[in-house]
Amino acid sequence: MQKPEMFRDRMELCGNTDMYFDKCRRLLECSEMLILAECGGHRIAVWGSGLSASDYSAGGLHVHGQIAAIEFDGGL
Repeated sequence: MQKPEMFRDRMELCGNTDMYFDKCRRLLECSEMLILAECGGHRIAVWGSGLSASDYSAGGLHVHGQIAAIEFDGGL
């Protein structure tokens, strides 16, 4: 049985300092307090301090800094 499309993309949280997104479609906003990304048709907001984003390839996105909260758009 094949997984539904929304479960094909993966996010990994390592402690409160690193978050990795597979197949991130778009980086919508990037500041030291907020990283807003579109992954799997959903918007994901990463809030914190000293945030930065790297690895802007179609294969993923890496968020680094002090992560305080993660918000999903409610699409799941």
